[in-house]
Amino acid sequence: MVAETLSGMVSGVTGLVIRVQTDISEGLPIMNMIGDLAPEVREAKERVRTALRNTGFHIPPKRIAVNLAPADLRKSGPTFDLAIAVSLLSAMGFVDSDRVAGILFLGELSLDGSLMAVPGVLPLVMAAAAEGIECCGVPAGNYQEAMLPGLLRVEAFENLDQVCAFLNREDCGKGYMDGSGETFDEINSEWSPEQVVTAVPDFSSVHGQRRAKRALEIAAAGFHNVLLDGPPGVGKSMLASCIPGIMPRMTEEEMIDTTMIYSVKGLLRERFRVVRNRPFRSPGHATTMAGMFGGGQIPKPGEISLAHHGVLFLDELPEYPRALIENFRIPLEAHEVMITRRNRLLSFPADFLLAAAANPCPCGYYPDRRKCSCTEQMIRRYRSKLSGPILDRIDLYVRCERLNYDSFQADSNRNEETSDRIRKRVEMAWELQQERASVFNGRMSQDQIRHFCRLDAVAEGLMKKAYEKLELTGRSYYRILKVARTIADLEGRETVDCRHLEEALSYRDGSTAVM
Repeated sequence: MVAETLSGMVSGVTGLVIRVQTDISEGLPIMNMIGDLAPEVREAKERVRTALRNTGFHIPPKRIAVNLAPADLRKSGPTFDLAIAVSLLSAMGFVDSDRVAGILFLGELSLDGSLMAVPGVLPLVMAAAAEGIECCGVPAGNYQEAMLPGLLRVEAFENLDQVCAFLNREDCGKGYMDGSGETFDEINSEWSPEQVVTAVPDFSSVHGQRRAKRALEIAAAGFHNVLLDGPPGVGKSMLASCIPGIMPRMTEEEMIDTTMIYSVKGLLRERFRVVRNRPFRSPGHATTMAGMFGGGQIPKPGEISLAHHGVLFLDELPEYPRALIENFRIPLEAHEVMITRRNRLLSFPADFLLAAAANPCPCGYYPDRRKCSCTEQMIRRYRSKLSGPILDRIDLYVRCERLNYDSFQADSNRNEETSDRIRKRVEMAWELQQERASVFNGRMSQDQIRHFCRLDAVAEGLMKKAYEKLELTGRSYYRILKVARTIADLEGRETVDCRHLEEALSYRDGSTAVM
């Protein structure tokens, strides 16, 4: 008789249900595992055999075949151990096979039979619920993560003994945790948006740079990409780090989406916690292509996916490898990353606000020739690291100037506007965009732009002059219209007039930015 259990694996950030089938027959004492398995899955054979023996179960000296179906899908990850062990116990008659049916088993086994938490439980639970599965068994360390969506009944175990006690309906003395003991609402109350406290710098702590602050407010209000230019020490990095503080709180759906990505990455394995604040990722210049965009032998999300629903900050942008910078072309348009592995297309979400900072030259002080010692050739080589197609995907360019002593002291004594006040305006703009088209202005399609960003005759004339003078492309033309729409939303205006377009154009003029 073939014993069957259910398990799962993560493909991209999507969960897939896998069937684990075990057959024990007469023959040479050997245990074969089949089904296109990655090395860590093949190694499960030894982990399961040793864990069963140390728990008190002896595998008979017979021919054992374990199949992970479907056979044409590459199986990877550490989630199959528990399902394989339960399938073997069912085939040997140690647990009730009827009790096993319809339960999703996830978990990695230690050699002593204890269960260790695994990454990616959240998408697996959601995939199981979509297929009609009503219960899942997970390691105790994954209990809260499995309970988070509130879609399944969750049983959490610390070791194989507790699993067997549950499956045989024995009195295990609270050896396992029944999901009915803690409701989703009780878990959810720990991370409700009202209780979120962001630990990011406040805009009021940045002296001066009012033009840059205004540009970042527009960027946050419409999810527009922004590039800050200026000499070292003027506050570019600090300004960028303030952006999450002016963005509205994450919704429950956004929290679950982001938490799922962090779970798949394995960042929540040691201690599960819901990602409550908008991500702010600032990868270093040594970040590899796979580290930035995702991939690897077992494809995992990269930095741009970890910044989903938040901010990706690239400091000193020209210092990144040119090939890595060029690879942003498609994600900045598609807002996702597509990776092909073994004839299978994996998708990682990457809808983020790109904030970048750059110096105008290698030393950082151009055009101040009192300090800048760079030659014209050095400056051209430095600027050429950012190609036209990449710069064309930036919506706002801002020059951050150094303040003289008197201006710095005056701004130090002035009460700067706080992030809370700015966030209220951004929240109003987000509400208008959701009511209008259920999409951020920075993500509008061309049809939506033509419908919602119409210009009057005066503004149309201004746009025509700017198009010829700045030698705009079709992409930059539409991006300017989207920025102008956001500026109008911040004022609560239904129409885009000449003032809004003028301000949007002022952030596009290359003379105000490094490039």
